[in-house]
Amino acid sequence: MVSSFSKALFIQVSVGFSSTWLCMAMPLSAAEIAVSSAADISAAMQTAQPGDTLVMTNGTWVDQQIDFAGFGTTGSEITLRAQTPGGVTLTGTSMLAISGSHLVVDGLNFENGSLGEGDHVIQFRGSEGNASYSRVTNTQIKDYNPSDSGTRYFWVSLYGQNNRVDHSTFSGQSHSGVTLVAWLDGSTANHRIDSNYFADRPQGPENGYETIRLGTSAFGSTNANIVVENNLFERTDGEIEIISNKSNENTFQYNTFREAAGTLTLRHGHRATVEGNFFLGEDKAGTGGIRVIGEDHVIINNYIANTDGRADGAISISAGVENTPANGYQQVKNALIANNTIVDVDGAAIKLDHGLGTSDRTVLAEYVTLANNLIYSSQDPLFDGNEGSGWTWQNNIAYGTSLGIPSRPGINEVDPLLEVGGDGLWRLSSSSPAIEGGIALSSITTDMDGQARIGVVDIGADEFSTAQIVRKPLTTDDVGADWILGIPTAPSGPYLVIEAEDYSHILDPDSDGDVWTAVQDVAASNGAALESPSGSRTDLSVSHETLAVYDLLFSNAGVYTAYYRARGFSSSTDSFYSPDGFDADPSVTETLSSDGLFDWVTGETFVISESNVGMPLEFRLGRRERDAQLDAFIFHMDSDLTSGELDALLEAMVISGDYNLNGTVDAADYTVWADSFGSTTNLAADGNGNGVVDAADYTVWADNFGAGGTNISGQLQIPEPGGLAVLILVLPQLFSRTEQKLRSSI
Repeated sequence: MVSSFSKALFIQVSVGFSSTWLCMAMPLSAAEIAVSSAADISAAMQTAQPGDTLVMTNGTWVDQQIDFAGFGTTGSEITLRAQTPGGVTLTGTSMLAISGSHLVVDGLNFENGSLGEGDHVIQFRGSEGNASYSRVTNTQIKDYNPSDSGTRYFWVSLYGQNNRVDHSTFSGQSHSGVTLVAWLDGSTANHRIDSNYFADRPQGPENGYETIRLGTSAFGSTNANIVVENNLFERTDGEIEIISNKSNENTFQYNTFREAAGTLTLRHGHRATVEGNFFLGEDKAGTGGIRVIGEDHVIINNYIANTDGRADGAISISAGVENTPANGYQQVKNALIANNTIVDVDGAAIKLDHGLGTSDRTVLAEYVTLANNLIYSSQDPLFDGNEGSGWTWQNNIAYGTSLGIPSRPGINEVDPLLEVGGDGLWRLSSSSPAIEGGIALSSITTDMDGQARIGVVDIGADEFSTAQIVRKPLTTDDVGADWILGIPTAPSGPYLVIEAEDYSHILDPDSDGDVWTAVQDVAASNGAALESPSGSRTDLSVSHETLAVYDLLFSNAGVYTAYYRARGFSSSTDSFYSPDGFDADPSVTETLSSDGLFDWVTGETFVISESNVGMPLEFRLGRRERDAQLDAFIFHMDSDLTSGELDALLEAMVISGDYNLNGTVDAADYTVWADSFGSTTNLAADGNGNGVVDAADYTVWADNFGAGGTNISGQLQIPEPGGLAVLILVLPQLFSRTEQKLRSSI
């Protein structure tokens, strides 16, 4: 068990009944400092130490130019936050500069302000230079517009390296200037822009009204390595380039565009990856998909439907300019365009030579591979334009109207037999010729849903599969600032969280071999759940079929209510037995959902006396019906918690990258990742929840290395894949695995 004490100096780790104390990453001087003005923040930062938090007093802050400058450390960042999320509104000419390293800004609201030409509402640079390893989260900028819409300034400007903007909301920008821009200096940026909501940007009169821009034409050859993922764009109509890529090696994945009049444009730079995005035009004028300019781009698993043909095609491959200047149109070369689904679009599904003959654009795209794409549309010719040399066409399906180009091997003109799924997306029916009709491509291991592509792959973005869907088109319930969404926060008070699969032992009272088993499932809180064995219903007048036994330790006396996160799949699988006391066989029937969705069930209350504190108490759960699944259970002193509060409590206990669930992201988690790399069944190390253990999950681990335990990240290099053995030899005593992963907090 790992027990964490607020502002405590140590973590107690128990294995069995023995305990060890480890020093916490939090420094001794960590403090909360109340601030009520920009001047207060500057003064506080003169003495702020790693781990400190500056708490901004709730209310309206007018004309505050905040300089948040300082140096935290990994695991002990300096935080600037609102007293309550969203409770601080900055307006007038207020702006924020972040500089230094390991700084976090959380829960602010910039609204109805106005700045001058060339300013920035939030910028990652200031008195300590450019920021690094810093973050803006859970923040809103709304309607921060000048009286003259031609006044050009920027809402968020990323400078430096390794910064993040996430779970924030940006809406109502009507003036010239990019909503979020990454400014480059020739070095790798490594920024991450994720889980944000961008909305309601009216069309501007000219260029310069992008929503996101990565770089400029002057730095188009810089390897920026910026990730833009899991963002929602709604009605972002500022100009044709909703996202403007102007640097190399950036990734745009799992984003959703709804009624967005523009395109994701690869304007300058090379080697971009555009994967798993949803473009849902909803027949709105000016909507589009992907614009392709430059070399070595990978465009895979995208779903484009009901767009208006912006740039003359759902996927628009540009003609280039010979010997182009930096701000011109580079020739498209060596592009992979594969496993995309394009349905009911106006204009061509794929435009082969957009802009040919205009603005000196005379050079056709070369060495383009079009493979496994599925096109079903009746509105215009499916392809339009001319191809250059070296094109490859493989295993595409195109149907619904004329091809627009001569028939050829590699395009099968056959009805794909699609049907609308429950989510409103066009999917393969069971008789679709697209099933197992594709060719294997090493860069494509999952589909648009995050389901693994196993065996002979299907054509299009959707793999015909019954596996758990882990990605979907985003809505406002999924992204943006939590306090706007009204997401419940974890309740206060003593509690104990137990993952159901982390039992002490399993009993088989009737000795028939049918017992509880741990199963992998991405819908479960840690990728695994406990499942009851098959067979007829257990009648307690005979004996228990199987028992899962847990040894629990409580840190506080009091009356606790048990809550169970569990599910059934039918009326024959929707119950289990829980106890009404410790050290007792379960006899209380708990009735679960029967629709296959995890939900919370409120159980019995349990009294923990002073004599029980710190004493191992045995807790038993029994099988009643077959195939019931238990994900986790929580003991809390509040007897009236909502499902949202319980979800928040459970999520708060899960540390990203903690693949062995010992409460610390450490080298042992790297071992779990390395041992299961490539697996689609053992998903303990599937950190991003895409249904396969892959290189992205290493990034999740590396980004969170040191979280939750001793602060070793300042002493050791994070190992690259293959470098684990050296790290273990250096510090073999720092890492341990607990038999029980029981977590409590007070």
